[in-house]
Amino acid sequence: MYKLIAIDLDGTLLNSKRQVPVENIETIREVVKRGIRVVICSGRIFTSGNYYAGVLGSRGPIIACNGSIIKDSQTLEVLYDNPLSQEDSLRIVDVCHREKVYFYGYAEDILYAETLEYDALYYWRFNKRLPREHRVEIKIINNFSENLAKNFIPVSKFVVISDDAEQLAQLRKYMEKMEGVTVVSSAKNNFEIFRKGVSKGNALKMLSQKLDIDRKQIVAIGDNENDYTMIEYAGLGIAMGNAENMIKDIAQDITLTNDENGVSEALKRHIL
Repeated sequence: MYKLIAIDLDGTLLNSKRQVPVENIETIREVVKRGIRVVICSGRIFTSGNYYAGVLGSRGPIIACNGSIIKDSQTLEVLYDNPLSQEDSLRIVDVCHREKVYFYGYAEDILYAETLEYDALYYWRFNKRLPREHRVEIKIINNFSENLAKNFIPVSKFVVISDDAEQLAQLRKYMEKMEGVTVVSSAKNNFEIFRKGVSKGNALKMLSQKLDIDRKQIVAIGDNENDYTMIEYAGLGIAMGNAENMIKDIAQDITLTNDENGVSEALKRHIL
């Protein structure tokens, strides 16, 4: 019997309009009623993950920032936190400045960016529709490097975004050579950087051990490269129909796409 379901957000639970389909909500609430834990396991900041956990009626731990943080949705207790070092953060920012590429960072439930573009702009707009307690705090700063040097706040992860695929690929190769970091992608126009050893899979492993749940009793559902480790760790890894081939290759099952309520279909097939 499965006891824990780990679900990614973007490209998985959310459709292409970044909305949670009603069918997904209804199915997950039925799963929760049966006493099965549903854990948001996302690259997003905790505040955003917590909002969607509330929509689903799920309580308990949330894995955020690709596994950099595990935090309880009810008590707000930090169960695990493994941010980037100040030295690595400064190096990442310096490279982004040199290459003139857009980036932002998550630190202490705050999104820091130098300009209001891409995801920062998305959250700013989305905040207008949310109660204050569910809004992602956004701080626009003039110079990331100066702020890190003077008032260091441990950064959970950086996101680098570019619509220039060649620039993105070359910059990723460069960042991958840095010893203290891990680099993965969560969308075609980005890559994310966090501390070496951090991953959704490792976070899921730590959480399952804390909850005394065997990996064979875990289901993980995802679509992109940053979901690879949790799909690999879970007893049952499920790839979305829209998932990258690398995810489909290691999954035990493939469900429908995120625009076809693939999460609901997978849970009905294996849980309900």
